[in-house]
Amino acid sequence: MAFYTLGLTFSIVIALTVVVLAVWLYGMYFNFKKWGIGSTGYQEPLAHSFWLFIATWIHEAFKDGVWVFIRTLILDVLLLRRTLRRSPVRWVMHMAIFYGFVTLAALSGLGLFMDIIEHFNILGMAHQAEMVKKAMELPFDIFGYLLLFGSTISILRRILLKEVRDATTAYDVVLIGGVFLITITGFYAEWMRGNAFLVGDVFANPVYAPHFALIHTILALCLFAFILPWSRYLHVIAAPMTILANRGGE
Repeated sequence: MAFYTLGLTFSIVIALTVVVLAVWLYGMYFNFKKWGIGSTGYQEPLAHSFWLFIATWIHEAFKDGVWVFIRTLILDVLLLRRTLRRSPVRWVMHMAIFYGFVTLAALSGLGLFMDIIEHFNILGMAHQAEMVKKAMELPFDIFGYLLLFGSTISILRRILLKEVRDATTAYDVVLIGGVFLITITGFYAEWMRGNAFLVGDVFANPVYAPHFALIHTILALCLFAFILPWSRYLHVIAAPMTILANRGGE
C-alpha cells in the first residue's frame, strides 16, 4: 500500500522533512539569539552571539548545583509538580498531552530513520528496520490515545467551564485545535491502513489511507516548524527552560 499520495515520492518527502527541520532549527536559533540580547556578565566573543543565551541559561540553571537542576527537572518539568498543586484535572490533562506529544514525536523521528534504512537497504538492514517499525505500531497507538485523551479534556474544559472558556484566546484555539486535529487525522490514517490498536481493520480503506496520512503529516509539520518557533506557542519550550533557569520556584 502506498503511504504517500499526490505523486509524492519517498525522496521528495525526505527533502521536505529536511526543509522543515531547517526552518525549525533556524527558528530556535533566532529565538535563542533574541533572548540573549540584554544578558549581562559576558564579554566578547559571546556578546551579541547565539551562544550568549546558552551560556547565560547554563549558568543560571546550574547555579545551585547539579542536584538542584536534576530535582527541578524531575519534579517541576517532568512531573509538573506546580500544576498538580493548582489542579489535579489540569495536571492529568497536561501530563497526557506532554508525554503523548513528546513520545509520538520521538517515535515519528525513529520511524522516519527506519524508513530511510528500509528504503535504501542501508547496511543490508532493511528487514530489521521493517521489524522495528512493526514493533512500534502498538506504542504509536497507545501514546496516540494518551494524546487524544489529554486534548479531549482540554477541549471539554473550554466548552463546559465558563471561567476557562472566558480565558481562552485565539492562540489557545489554534494550538489545542491543531493538536486535536493532528491526533484525529493520525488515528484515522492508521484506521484506514487497517492496523490500528482496538479497532483493527474495521475502517480499513487502502484508497483513502494515503490521503489522510498526507493530511496528518502536513498538519504536524506545519505545527512543528511554521507555528511553534514563531509564535507564543514557543512557551512549550520556553516554559521548561525558564523553570530550570529559575531552579524551580513559582
